[in-house]
Amino acid sequence: MFDRARIEANLRSIASAARAHGITTLFAAKSFPHAQVWGLAAEILDGFDAASSGEVAALPPARMLSIFDPSGRASFAPSGQRVIISCETPEQVTAAPASAEIAIRITASVTGRDPAVGAVLDGNGHRRSRFGIDAHPLRELVRTAAGRPVGLHIHHGPITAINADRFVVTARAALAVAAEVELIPRFLNLGGAWHGIADLAAALAEIRAAVPASIELIIEPGRRVTEEAGFACGRVVVARELADRPLRVIDLSRICHLRWSQVELVGAAPHAGTGRRVLVVGPTCYEEDVLGEWTAAPGQLGAGDRIVLRHVSGYAVAWNTSFGGVPAADVVIA
Repeated sequence: MFDRARIEANLRSIASAARAHGITTLFAAKSFPHAQVWGLAAEILDGFDAASSGEVAALPPARMLSIFDPSGRASFAPSGQRVIISCETPEQVTAAPASAEIAIRITASVTGRDPAVGAVLDGNGHRRSRFGIDAHPLRELVRTAAGRPVGLHIHHGPITAINADRFVVTARAALAVAAEVELIPRFLNLGGAWHGIADLAAALAEIRAAVPASIELIIEPGRRVTEEAGFACGRVVVARELADRPLRVIDLSRICHLRWSQVELVGAAPHAGTGRRVLVVGPTCYEEDVLGEWTAAPGQLGAGDRIVLRHVSGYAVAWNTSFGGVPAADVVIA
């Protein structure tokens, strides 16, 4: 269940913080694939970030569209809007619509700070992002894109940022790579992962000050849009007492219903000294289908009791599925 009013308020807060510093906002469509949320994003933000041609075709009209399809096949884009195609090869640049701007995807590994999700060993013991290029092939892409507006696209890495520093480091690293091939980018897209920053307006001000004013800054908020808006509601189906702790099997599954959500139990705190740590797991046969371990009061979380979890992200809707006979969750936005 998602609170529509809170989602709208979050979108407006993001837009206000960004526009105060002349920063363009694109909603990461994959972070919450739902018509109501997409409609709000189209109204409030500047456009969408899309990850496939199928996603592009399903989105509502918007002023701006940025496309990065890892398969390299998404080149379709509706007419009448600003379109940016993120590319990693000269072939992708050539295939992009003639009217599209080109964003060259730079590897997050240029910062040298983080291991990257999905990375592969590059031979020197360090991890390298599976996405993006470094300075060596950049020159050829710039030549291929001659005559078009050209910018940069980079996600700063899988570690959640809690302040502006990580984005500033990422921005400077990307601009340094561009400088090596004498490219002055029209724009710099810093991607997503903004949900861990408490004061977004202050962080954006710091990032804007670190990047030349002539370069447009673009961000792609996703999970931040559902902050304090998402809840999962289910029931305890089995209550068991293990040798070391109570176990509760509920009809909500992490693997099916709550992926990419760091959920917490909603409930009254027990009186001091009376609570017990309860392990809460999903109903599937998957060994790692564990939702969390929380302290509950005696008599709470018995068989048949309702359970509510908070901090559900829109990505849970994107991944929502059935497995082993467990049905997909109902999605309610109200």
